[in-house]
Formats: sequence, structure tokens, C-alpha cells
Amino acid sequence: MWDDLTAVDPHFAYLGERSKYVRFPLGGIGSGGLAISGSGRLVDWSIRNRPALGTYNGYTHFAIKAVQDGRLLDARVLNGPYDDVPAGGDGMRPAFDGFGHGAMRQSLAGLPHFREARFYGRFPAADLVFADPRFPGAVRLTALSPFIPHRDRDSSMPVAMFAFELVNTTAAPITYTLAGTLGNHGTNSGRHRFVAHDGVSSITLTGDDPDIAEVDRGDLTIATDAGEIEHQDHHYRGQWFDDLTVFWKDFAAPGPLPERRYVAPRATRHMGRLPEHATLAARLTLAAGERRTVRFVISWSFPRGDIAWAHRDKPDSPNPPGATPSWTNYYATQWADSLASARDALRRFDTLSRQTLQFRDAVFGSALPAPLVDAATATLAVLRTATVIRLEGGELWAWEGQHRSAGSCEGSCTHVWNYQQALSQLFPALERSLRDTEWRYNQLPDGGLTFRQKLPLGSGHDVIGPCADGHFGAVIKTYRDWRLSGDTEWLRGLWPGIRRAMEYAWSDANPDRWDPGRTGILWGRQHQTLDMELFGPNSWLSTFYVAALLAAGRMAETLGEPEFAAECAALARRGADFIDTRLFNGAYYHQAIDLGDRGLLEAFDTSRSAGVLAESVLDAYWSAEHGEIKYQFGGGCIADQILGQWQAEVAGLGLFLDAGKVRSALRSVHASNFAERLEAWANPCRVFSYEDEGGLLIATYPEGVRQPVVPAPYAQETWTGIEYASASHMIMHGLVEEGLSILRAVRRRYDGARRNPFSEIECGSYYARSMSAWQLVGAWSGFRADQVDRRFAFDPVGDAAAPLFWSSGHGWGTARFDGTRMTLSVAGGTVDIDTVTMRGVPVPWRLEHSPEPLPEHLPERVGLG
Repeated sequence: MWDDLTAVDPHFAYLGERSKYVRFPLGGIGSGGLAISGSGRLVDWSIRNRPALGTYNGYTHFAIKAVQDGRLLDARVLNGPYDDVPAGGDGMRPAFDGFGHGAMRQSLAGLPHFREARFYGRFPAADLVFADPRFPGAVRLTALSPFIPHRDRDSSMPVAMFAFELVNTTAAPITYTLAGTLGNHGTNSGRHRFVAHDGVSSITLTGDDPDIAEVDRGDLTIATDAGEIEHQDHHYRGQWFDDLTVFWKDFAAPGPLPERRYVAPRATRHMGRLPEHATLAARLTLAAGERRTVRFVISWSFPRGDIAWAHRDKPDSPNPPGATPSWTNYYATQWADSLASARDALRRFDTLSRQTLQFRDAVFGSALPAPLVDAATATLAVLRTATVIRLEGGELWAWEGQHRSAGSCEGSCTHVWNYQQALSQLFPALERSLRDTEWRYNQLPDGGLTFRQKLPLGSGHDVIGPCADGHFGAVIKTYRDWRLSGDTEWLRGLWPGIRRAMEYAWSDANPDRWDPGRTGILWGRQHQTLDMELFGPNSWLSTFYVAALLAAGRMAETLGEPEFAAECAALARRGADFIDTRLFNGAYYHQAIDLGDRGLLEAFDTSRSAGVLAESVLDAYWSAEHGEIKYQFGGGCIADQILGQWQAEVAGLGLFLDAGKVRSALRSVHASNFAERLEAWANPCRVFSYEDEGGLLIATYPEGVRQPVVPAPYAQETWTGIEYASASHMIMHGLVEEGLSILRAVRRRYDGARRNPFSEIECGSYYARSMSAWQLVGAWSGFRADQVDRRFAFDPVGDAAAPLFWSSGHGWGTARFDGTRMTLSVAGGTVDIDTVTMRGVPVPWRLEHSPEPLPEHLPERVGLG
């Protein structure tokens, strides 16, 4: 019936058991949101400025009924089979609810629902087909939120959009009623207001409880632009199961929903701690064989968020008691309330959904292998979740990931967000906001960059000093973002901080003594993303340093500082030569350290604790029993051994290490660290893959290489952010099958039957490091944009004539090469370049614009007069 879905690659058809763990996020960038499960249930209601994974919003749902000649033919909830824990999950109250009390009541598993829900997940949209032989008709749902490259305002709308296509598959007319029920999230007593205006019908829900704190104030709206509607502003008030009991009797009857509205607040608390609910329904009569679409929007507005963690020392410390500051959401500066965003979404439903699906189809229709498309697009879902916040001025701020009810590890952590490559290509203004705030608020007076950003902005610095990968990554990414934007004046404004950051590496004020001798190599104590420190020269962190030296040199040259540029370039050459000659063992790069030299630690056993621990450096790192330094890699083969080289190539700095040695190192990483089955490997750390699953280990020790008794933390784990970065680097250097083998293994782990395909885990769910996967698109297409030189370059894997996706600093679209000329189809934004190359050779090119180009101006703030 729906040919476009039958043609979907089976990789993206989450059918049967593969739908079990699917939770597909809906919401805007930095707006929080919810998720739709593989069975169509609305879950994970993280709309109140903090995660709320595993939760329901009361019994929020959509339902449908069919009536013919005054007789009810059927009525069912638009869900498929129950997909949660049969014994129950997290309850609303500490006892008499949840685990041990049966399937979650809020899931409506106890009401009639569809026998089958077929889920097709192609981010940024999900399609579900509901099927049941007892229901006289067919139903398809397309669920999405706006996600349009370079349109960060529209892509930050706090809305979930639902388009239901109904088909009368019988031989006679049927009247269908499609009803959306919305819970008044987080409240006991609700004030609900129905409004019909300019073709949009809506119910807005606000809390009516006494003494609601400022950070808890807000509202939700359900709205439709259907012509014939019904509404029940309040469900029946009672206790036990009264509300749902009466509602289903009201709905599963031939007539219209009875209208009910309470004016006075609820007198007592619901014993099950459920919120109040409202229902908005669309009624339509379809002739035999006719099909129609009904559109709904669910929106929310909780303008202020509580910075509950503001006064704690570090991410694993408890939040101390006392008053805390708050932030204002960006979306609250654009839409007055949830009604305003709901109306805006319905008014522009066709445009927003078309442009969102245009992005989806451009990526999924390109010449990218399915596992690569899967990894690159599914990980973008992080941006729609509570991992990400947009502050009042539009700045991006983020967690590393999410615990069930709180963010995991605050502060846009630079050594994690270093890996993600999506924003710089798809939403470059948001990526540049990270540069703006880290240079303004993270930099210490001595030039060092702290790696966790405090809120409110400007309220202080993180207690742990600079980390090497995050510090130098900031320099590399600033270079990348400058080349992508072509905005040299923006770079000029950041330059004083960049220069001080480079000089910090050599400074006597640097307590970690990174490179006091100006050798181009890091020697001292180097904090890094494994939450501890490495000591002495190692290729992983020194490649970051060399890449930053190259970037600083080129930026200095452009900004009229030739002497500093020459100094940076000379140090980079010396550092690269040292890595190639002293840190390469004939097969791969490594760390040069004498694990038995206790003296390496003594110079740093002063004021600061070791890594994230409370112990002193000597107490934490020296093992007297084994006579060696702990938490190092030594001669091991680590997946990230030349991560700084990867960063340099992604940023447009090119190769600085020997090409043959780079290829040898990447081949060694695959040969030594990748396993098709992990059942033979011992992993005492966190277990992200196991048994018959495959993955790329962080570190291994080939035969004959000394393994530290206590290696670096997490060494035996598999992190998808590292796996994707390594796979993309392999593909960039011609090791295509090696890279694809890693992708196949990871995506098998996240296939829906084992884990949620749209939430990759590390230190929590929806983990930001996983967005390194977007570089897989660039690795396959060989696309690189340079707006400073006004050039697009393509160097694709395989057939040069295959369709390619591209997104630069100013626009996005698709590209096709006919053997002599490149055609750039512009779906959004602008293209302002002089040159296009294919595999290093300039080629003729032409632009082909979308028939409906995106407007170049932003609409006025909605609903604020």
C-alpha cells in the first residue's frame, strides 16, 4: 500500500524483534523532547529541562475508532504490541507501582491496540504502519521534528509533528475519529484551555498546583488543523483507574466525545500520581478506497531550567543544598509559549516537513553503504535530546550524555565533544557558538583552557585544569570552523586567546610542563578523555599538539604574525618527525615510557589530585607491589593513537605524518583491536559489547608487547565514538573494508533487538562522542569545503558518478558528476565558491537550486507581539 516503505533498505525497517528497544527522539535542538517507541508509544518525556528516560507522560497516546451507520466497528489505541518489561518498569510512586506490578499501565497495554506496528526509522523521520485484521482500514504515521541543515532556529522548535494517513480499505464509507490525548506533564491539577483560531484547534495545558517554582512553570499544547474536531478538555477526575476507565468508555462509543471541562483546581492528589489529561480529536468520513491525512502537533514550553549542579565540585559530586541559578531556553525567546510554537508548526507544516524529509532523502538516497548511513544519521538523534541545551543567546551547551533523570558530566566537555563532527557541517553557527564560549569563558588567565564550562556562563572555571586533547582540540576546531565559514574577522576576534593557548604549552606557569623545551612534543602530565593522565611522549596526544601547531601557524600567517607562524610551523615539523621516528615501532605508534621510573611522577606530586581521583599523584599512579606506573598504555596499540592526525585531516590541515606509517598504524588498529566476536576477551570495565558481538577495543597488546599490570582506565571497553572515528580514518586512507567491518559490528549491536539504534551509550545514554560518525559521510564522499579559498573538493570512494551528499559552511544539497562536469543541487542556503575539484583535478561545475529555496531571513519572533 505504501510503496516508498516497501522500498526502504531492510537495515532501516525495524520489524518484529528489531523494534523492541527502538526509542526515536522527537524535539528540537536544545529544546528537550520525547521519543516514539518501536510500537508507537510516546515515552522518555524529557521536556522539563532535564532527562526523564524510561518515563511516560501519564497515558498520553493517539487512538482511532471506526463508525458506520451509527455502529462502532472498532476502536483501538494506535500502538503495537507491548514493548516494555512485562513485570513493570519505573513507577510514578515508590510503592504499589512499577516493577512487580505488571506491564506499565501508562503504556495502555491493557487497552485494545494493533497487533502489528511496522517501524521504519530514517532519521530525522520515523514511519509506522499499524496493522490489525480487526480494524477496518489502514493507518500510517509519519513522526518528525524539523531538522533542516543551516536552519538552526527552525531545527530548535520544541515540537513533535505527527501526520496520520488513513485509508478506508473496505467497500463502504466509514467515519473515523483520530484522537490525541495529552497528559499535563509533571502536575496534579491542570488548567486546560481549548481554542479554535485561524483553522487551528488546540488545547493548552498548564499547571494549576499551588506554589509552582519558577523553573517548573510551563505549558504543553496539542493542536490540529483538521476541519471537523471534537475535544474533551479534562478527563474524568477520580481515583484508582477512574480517568482512563471513563475515557475509554467515552471514546469507544459511536457518538462524539462528551465535552468536559473543570474550572476549579483538583481538590486532592491522584493516588497514582498521574497528571490530568485532555483529548483533541479529528473526525472524517472516507469513501471506499479513499485516503486522507490528519495532522497533529504536540509542543511544550518550559522557559527556565534549574542549574541544580552549579555549586558541586565535579560531575560525580552531590548537588549541595541551597539556592541555585537558572538559565533561559533559546526557544522561549522565539516562541511565547507552546501554543505559539504549535500554531507556527501547523502553519508551516508542509514546508518544515518537506525540508526535513528532503534532508533525509538526500542522505539516504546518496551512494553511501547502509551501515555508514545508519551510523551517521542515527547518532544525530543526540541533538534532539536533553543532552543538548540552547541558552538564551542561542549558544549551545551540552552534557556528555544522560543518566535516567539527570545529565551526565556537564560543561560541553571538550575532550568528548572533540569527536563530534556533525554540527560544523550541518549547523555551523551552533558549532561556532561552542568556540565563542570556550574561548571567552573556559580560558584561564595563564592561557590554559579548562574542559568543562560552568553555568551560568562566566560564573567560574572547572576545578580540574586543562586537558591536552580538549585544549589543543579547541585550536584545531577553530581553524576548521574558520575555513568552513570563510569569516576571517570572526577568527581575528578569537586570535589573542588562541595564541595564548599555544604559548601555554611552553609556559613556566603550566603546572603540567607540556613542552617547556619547545620540542613540538608533549612530555609532562597530560590529562585526557580517559579521565586520568598520561606521562611522557605518546602519539595520541602529541598528534593533537602538532595539529594545533600547524593550525596556529596558518592562522597566524593570515592574521599578519609571520614570526609566530614560522615558530609554530617549525615546532610542528620537529614534533611530526619525532612521532614518525621515535614513537613508531614499525607497525604502529605508541607511548614511550619507562613504566618502572617512579621519578616521572614525583615532579607532579604537588597540589593537584590525580585525574578525577582524590588521591595524590604518587598514591594514585605508583604501584609499589608491581613496581610500575599505573594507568598508562606503554607499547600498546591504541585505537586513538593518531587521533590528532584524523582531526587535522578533517579540519583541512592535511597529513603531517608519513602516509605509509599512517596506513600501517590504521591497519594495525584493525588487526589488533577489532574482534568480530568478543567472547574471548576479558573486560573488567564497563560492558558495552559482549559475547557474540563485535567491536573495536580501546587498547590491545600484540604478542611480545609488555602489558601494564594496570593499564589506562577503560582500555578494554568499546566506545562507538572511537569506533566511528577509527573507521572513518581507515576509509580516508583506502582501508575501506576494514572501516566497514567496524561499522557493521557496531550497527549490529544497535539493531533495535539488542539496543536502541538512536541512543549510543558510554557514560550514559545519547552520548555525544558518537557523533564522530558524521565524518563517515565526508570520508566516503571525500567532500571538503574551504570558504577561505572558495573551493569544494570531492574524492569519493568508488564510482565518481554516484550521487553524493554535501553540506558546507553556508549551504547543503547533493552533487553528481557526469564524467566531465559537476552539478551541485542546492537544497538550502547558498554556495559562494570559485572552484570545484574531483579527485584533485579542477572540473567545470554548475549550480542547480531547489525549486523552493529556503528564505534567507528569519521570521519574526512568534506570538510575542
